[in-house]
Amino acid sequence: MRTDPRCERLGQLSAELSRLQLRLREKFLAQECMALSLPETLCHGDYLFLNEVGEAGCAVMAEIAKRLEINPSTATRRVSRMLSCGLVTKKTSAEDERRFEICLTDKGRLLLERMDQHRLEASRRVYEGITEGEMQAVYSCLEREITALKKLNEE
Repeated sequence: MRTDPRCERLGQLSAELSRLQLRLREKFLAQECMALSLPETLCHGDYLFLNEVGEAGCAVMAEIAKRLEINPSTATRRVSRMLSCGLVTKKTSAEDERRFEICLTDKGRLLLERMDQHRLEASRRVYEGITEGEMQAVYSCLEREITALKKLNEE
C-alpha cells in the first residue's frame, strides 16, 4: 500500500517537532535544576510527574502513575528522586493508609513556574515571525486532524 506523500511529510515534521520540543524542555530543565542547586538533574519523565502533582496540588501517587501510564515502581523511583531534591513531600493518605499523597514544596512550585516561563518565552520567540493568517491556517489544519483522529478512535 502506498503512503500519501502529504501524510508521510506531516509525520516527519511532527516527529521532528516533538524531538526539538523535548530537547528544549530537557535543556531548560537542566538549567533550572542547576539554578536551584538540586543534587541531580531531573529527567523529562520526572518533570511530567512533577507537573501532574502540580496540577492537582496534592495527589495520590498511584493515581498519578495511572494517568501517566507508568508502573508503580517507576513512580516510586521518581518520587524518591524528587524527595531527595526537596521538590515534593510524601505522606500517608488520610483516606487510605496504604496510599501515599505527594505534594509540591515551595521549591517544586518554583521549578514548575520557571519551566512555564521558559515555555512561554520559547513560544513567543518561535511564533513572533508568523502572521495571523498563517497561524489561522495552522489552527485549521490541526483542528481538522484532531477531528479526524477522534472519529477514527471512536470506530
